[in-house]
Amino acid sequence: MTRRTVARTAELSGVGLHTGSACRVRLAPAAAGTGIVFMHEGQPIPARLAQVVATERRTALHAGSHRVETVEHLLAAVHAVGIDDLTVNVDGPELPILDGSFTPFLALIEEAGAAGQAGAVRIAMLAHPLELVEGEASYRIEPAEEYTVEVALDYREPVIGRQRHCCTVTEQSFRAEIAKARTFGFLADVGALQARGLLGGATADCAVVLSEDAVLNTTLHWPDEFARHKLGDLIGDLALLGTRLAVRIEASRPSHSGNIACARAIAAAARYLEA
Repeated sequence: MTRRTVARTAELSGVGLHTGSACRVRLAPAAAGTGIVFMHEGQPIPARLAQVVATERRTALHAGSHRVETVEHLLAAVHAVGIDDLTVNVDGPELPILDGSFTPFLALIEEAGAAGQAGAVRIAMLAHPLELVEGEASYRIEPAEEYTVEVALDYREPVIGRQRHCCTVTEQSFRAEIAKARTFGFLADVGALQARGLLGGATADCAVVLSEDAVLNTTLHWPDEFARHKLGDLIGDLALLGTRLAVRIEASRPSHSGNIACARAIAAAARYLEA
């Protein structure tokens, strides 16, 4: 199995969902074994669990005084495409939200192209099942030959209600089933979240906006778009393990804090195959 990086640089710009700040992101090739590394004002911030600093409504990483917010959408696309080594230059405090989906980051990776390079690929595997609960989120992780994720949502609000989506994670399935799924939130929650310093860049163009019983600003791509987006977020957060995966995960009402707890449980129990 060949390690992969990008073939050339590519960049995009936009506004961060929570900070409201402008940001430019530039992908660049990285040497074999580098892993995924964000560069913020010259400071490397590895995309690893040890760097996680915040998980409310997004996943943020830090190294020293340097911090980069909302990394999960890019990481999901990078992992799904099978990029192992990558430098992500970030000119700003937060990755752009763009349309709230994973598609713009897939397009950015496609623009950069993929290139194989020497070096072994690590695959995390399990010898026995794991179960954990983090707040309202619960997870069951089982040994498997492929990386499969199933997400179930159960909301009291009828606009979401109960929905479920399952996906064996490949570049093709991610493009077809997950990439267009957008982040979402309830209009009634916006004021309280902004008072806590979140959603500073939120607009009706970067998320699916909901009341308890209706979608207010757009047409859904799928009836279960909410479960699909949560599935994509989980892939992005688990990319912080820094390996490819051969596990099956069943997640109920996943959250970023729960996803990180799930990743840490896998890291503690995993055995690794090098291919």
